[in-house]
Amino acid sequence: MLKPIKVTLQAGPYRLAAIFYLPKDASGQKPVPGVIVCHGLGSKKENHLAYTEYLAEQGFAGLAFDWRGHGQSAGNLDDHTLDDVTAAIAYLSRRPEVDRHRLAIRGTSMGAYFALHAAALDARLKAVVAIAPATEDIVLMGVTPPKAGKDAIDYSQGARVQRKPLIAWMEKQDIHKAVPRIAPRPIFFIHCKGDEVIPYQSTEELYALAGEPKKLLLLDGGHHRFAQQDGTVHRLTVEWLREILAGGATSSST
Repeated sequence: MLKPIKVTLQAGPYRLAAIFYLPKDASGQKPVPGVIVCHGLGSKKENHLAYTEYLAEQGFAGLAFDWRGHGQSAGNLDDHTLDDVTAAIAYLSRRPEVDRHRLAIRGTSMGAYFALHAAALDARLKAVVAIAPATEDIVLMGVTPPKAGKDAIDYSQGARVQRKPLIAWMEKQDIHKAVPRIAPRPIFFIHCKGDEVIPYQSTEELYALAGEPKKLLLLDGGHHRFAQQDGTVHRLTVEWLREILAGGATSSST
């Protein structure tokens, strides 16, 4: 068992709670690739620590954080949520044990949505694993229903959401235009055909729009949270990340 390191990230005015794992042999003389792990709407970093620790066991530095408005992080999900990814990149880049030139990001659902947008804007992210990625319409459906709250703050699916600025920002975004801008950095799309929240055909559309190199894995059956916790998927993504961050193959496959 590797020891988790509690970390605080600074994203604008908000302090974000994070957990960091390092391989035992990582050092300033032997830096390792780093992977940012992003949870979905209403979830939290603890739901992805098994994968984050597995990354470290396989030779990667893993950083899982709570999005603003989630878990132990401050603030509310809003129009500056992508700053959370920037804060995670900044933290990994400061760690001497991490190779800042070999950073990747793995997100699920809403986390995959923001991971793809972040990669489209920030070339420091060299690869993306997108598991059941949401689209603007899907995220908006998750945060739009009004619930008890005050002012613009809404409590949706266990998340604190500042709805007005978030919705205004999202209405200007288009994940279908963002995804092609990531190339030539690779994307690994993963989705269960039995997903009851996001149809797998949505990921097929994103895969078709992505430039090379890219990879698509569709799993028979399953459900919305299956792939993010599946041991085989963990292994396949780590094998892919190891190859990509080592400057390996760039061919596409399904």
